[in-house]
Amino acid sequence: MKQSVNLYRGDLVPVNQRLTLGKLALGLVVIAAVTLVLATIAGWQQSQAQTKNEELAEQLNTANNQLTSLRDRLSNRKQSPDLVAKKTELQTYIQDARTFRQSISDFETSASSAVASLLKELADITPQGIWLENFGLNGEKIYLQGYATDTEKLVLWMDKFEQSELLASKRFAVVELSRSEEGYQSFQLRTERLEETSEE
Repeated sequence: MKQSVNLYRGDLVPVNQRLTLGKLALGLVVIAAVTLVLATIAGWQQSQAQTKNEELAEQLNTANNQLTSLRDRLSNRKQSPDLVAKKTELQTYIQDARTFRQSISDFETSASSAVASLLKELADITPQGIWLENFGLNGEKIYLQGYATDTEKLVLWMDKFEQSELLASKRFAVVELSRSEEGYQSFQLRTERLEETSEE
C-alpha cells in the first residue's frame, strides 16, 4: 500500500533561523570591540587629566618657592606696597591652583567610576537576544544603541532597568526604532532625569 507525504504542509517546511552561531559570534566580537574602544577613551581622558594635574603641581611648586622667597625678603626689610601686593597675588594664585587641582582629581575619579558602573550594570541586566552596538555617558544623560531579536525582548530588557542603581533613576525615550533586513529590531534610546521630566 503506497503512502504519500504532503511536502507543502507548514509543519514540514524547514525553519529559517535568523539567529545563527555566526551572527551570535559576530555580536560578541562587536561588544568586545566597543568595550575596548571605550576603555581606551577612558584611559586617554585619565592620562590627559593626569598630565594637566602634573603641570599644575609644577606651577604650584614654583609659586610656593616664590612666596617663600618673598616672605624671607619681607622679614629682612621694611615691607613695601609692591612686595605686599605680590605676596597677596601669589597667595591667591596658590589657593586657586589647589582648588582647581582638587576639581580635576574629583572629575577624574567620578568619570572613571561612572563609566565602570554603567558597563557593569549593563552587563548584569542585558540578556541574550540584545546586542549593544554603542553607548554614551554625558553627565546625567545616557545614550544606548543596538539590536534586539524582537520587540518583546527589547521591552523586557528595558523593564530590567529598574534593577539597575544607575538606570532606575532615569526615564528613557525611544529616539529610533526600526527593523533591519535580517529581521533584527534596531533601537536607539536616550535618558533624562526623572526630576527634569516632572518639572516640565
